Amino acid sequence: MTTSSNLDAITSALQRMPAVDFTDASRELLTALGYRSDRTLAEQTGNVADFIEQFPAPHPGTASENNFAQQATFAALIFQMTSDEIEIIAQGQQMLIPADGFEQSLAQSFLFMAVELKDTRYPRSQYISFTREINKRFPAPTVVLFKTADDLLTLAFVHRRAHKHHPDRDVLGNI
Repeated sequence: MTTSSNLDAITSALQRMPAVDFTDASRELLTALGYRSDRTLAEQTGNVADFIEQFPAPHPGTASENNFAQQATFAALIFQMTSDEIEIIAQGQQMLIPADGFEQSLAQSFLFMAVELKDTRYPRSQYISFTREINKRFPAPTVVLFKTADDLLTLAFVHRRAHKHHPDRDVLGNI
């Protein structure tokens, strides 16, 4: 349930976003939305080339990787949320789970990532491509906060399902 104080925290986090470090601002916004974790990477430069090197794609050098490298000016993991944090958050909230139960896949956690882009406007297809490019690098679903040069925010995530012939692999679905 969203309360007035929740809305105030969300509004405050959004207003502060242009003025502070994007990773810190993203963490503040996610906390206001009810997502928090202390699981972070200590060594991150935010440099896109460093991110691509640290988290290589299964098939590097693709057109989508090159486009991401050209358009992104900053890329950093905000935090990882595991089943432990999800359980703690869920204790105080009523969670909606489908009647047939939670869909199982390889995901034992979620990653949250901040990406700054160099231009002011991107079509939906670009966000889809960037989100796939990031998610193919990780076994866990990765939620991405994008910020454009004019401080517009976009939140993107991908639906994952188990591969029909290789149950130890996930298939990236709709963004």
